[in-house]
Amino acid sequence: MKEMPPTSTAEQNIFQYMDFYAKYPNIRLFTGKKVYVLHEKVREYLQQKTADDEAQKKLHGNFIWKLKKYYGTPFQKEAIGLIHANIKNLNLSDQDKLNYLNYLLSTKVYMRFDLSFFKKLSQTAISTSAQKLQAQHVFYKMKTLLEKKQKNKAEYVEAFQKFEPFLQNFAAQTRAVSYKMLGEFAETYFQAGLQNEYKEISMQPLVELMQHTSALAAAQSPQLFAAEFSQPDTNPKIDKKAAFVLLKAYHAFAAKNEKTTAGNWNLHHALTTLFCDIVQNFDYSAADVKNLRKALGLKNGSGRHQSRLYEMGLTIQRAYNQSHARGMSTRHKTVQDIFKNTNSRWD
Repeated sequence: MKEMPPTSTAEQNIFQYMDFYAKYPNIRLFTGKKVYVLHEKVREYLQQKTADDEAQKKLHGNFIWKLKKYYGTPFQKEAIGLIHANIKNLNLSDQDKLNYLNYLLSTKVYMRFDLSFFKKLSQTAISTSAQKLQAQHVFYKMKTLLEKKQKNKAEYVEAFQKFEPFLQNFAAQTRAVSYKMLGEFAETYFQAGLQNEYKEISMQPLVELMQHTSALAAAQSPQLFAAEFSQPDTNPKIDKKAAFVLLKAYHAFAAKNEKTTAGNWNLHHALTTLFCDIVQNFDYSAADVKNLRKALGLKNGSGRHQSRLYEMGLTIQRAYNQSHARGMSTRHKTVQDIFKNTNSRWD
């Protein structure tokens, strides 16, 4: 339970005011000028001068934590409205952001909060051990809530839109990612892409996680005399095993959801683009691309499903061929026609 600092007179007046009107929801005493008065009191309270930034964060954090007593009452809408009206001015600590997000996801009212509040709570550092642990709790809560909404596409899309800012920040800041965590994160994004049939979901968070796996960090750890005998590689590193596992996971996901994915080109296009970017911009060789394509299966697989996955592999191969030196004209700096859209011997 969060420990609250001493209550000021101004804060005491605000909550006495709210307590009074929360008692009479059926009579609707809280209307017209009363609403304006409360909002003005809260605005002035949150914008008051404080000793420093930390003091302001404590004041704002204390205020939103005290509002939660109304979330289970008929005064819920009015309490949430006070947060929405002050989103831009709320100054919260990283601890309060993570803790409050974790708390909201444990309630039945989290969907009543606007995207703007979820964005505010998602703008947090994830650097200390405590923050990393709390962020993981938040991720798994989000994953569970999304899984429960899979049968209601509209609710799923709305929930993912609110969760996406946190998921993006989580992927950008998380380090030493396990393959298990990457797989669970990818599954969430595959499902989101499947549900959002009219909007392409950015898969960039998956790239960021593949750049920060535990295995890659271990492989890049300094070795004695390594710098003397190795040539520096200017291309950024990515965990190639993780990329293979992720592409293989999409193969399995597409097969399991064949009827749904058949008409959803957004998800397929997003992942095709993702892997084209990976083989073009990271430390991939022709052999690496050949190995990566094995995750998608051979041409002689059964049905339209396998045919589409095989074509995905061809597109990835072509992207690699067109971005590398093989077949490059020194005069025109373009890929010669003989090498355009060609397949590897693996085909």
